[in-house]
Amino acid sequence: MKRTILAISGGGFSEEKRAFIDDYLLKIPRKKESLKIAFIGTASDDAQGYIDKFYKAFKAERPTHLSIKDFTSPNIQDIVNALDIVYVGGGNTQYMLHTWRQTEFDTVLKKAYQAGVILAGISAGAMCWFETCYSDNDQGKYEVFKGLGLLQGSLCPHYNHEECRAAFDHWASAQYNGIVYTLADNENVHFINEKLVAKIST
Repeated sequence: MKRTILAISGGGFSEEKRAFIDDYLLKIPRKKESLKIAFIGTASDDAQGYIDKFYKAFKAERPTHLSIKDFTSPNIQDIVNALDIVYVGGGNTQYMLHTWRQTEFDTVLKKAYQAGVILAGISAGAMCWFETCYSDNDQGKYEVFKGLGLLQGSLCPHYNHEECRAAFDHWASAQYNGIVYTLADNENVHFINEKLVAKIST
């Protein structure tokens, strides 16, 4: 079963009316019929405005969303496995991963990935798939924490932002000896079976 992850640094449906990277994502499954795509807005605490933008952007497909309360549904694994694409939004990465682990939704996503469901996400939803995350917490201080570990290394989105770049570079050069991916807001990376196959600039 082919395993696919698309990590999006910036842009996408929340910032652009017709985002190239979203069109690119929809072409990955190569299906003629409309796609089953679900938005996960945990990192923004299920912000309704964010969810509304998702539905508007993907109205030509078969869009749905999964809120935090849905994660403990008894049939959640079947629901996620039936999707073509999972699209994870941006926001607070630590909060998102903590919530997923508390509800065991992290395991659901890992099993869906192994079953061939395409995983995609922007910002927090891009870095979460990697072994190690380095990002700001609720107090605005940068710290290291574990990602889901589906991909080796660590990813820094928004690398064109001076504060983000300086903090990540300092940590990576002084404390981290793994693979690093640094992406400006218009850069994205596509992995198949844990191998980088494309870097897309938009």
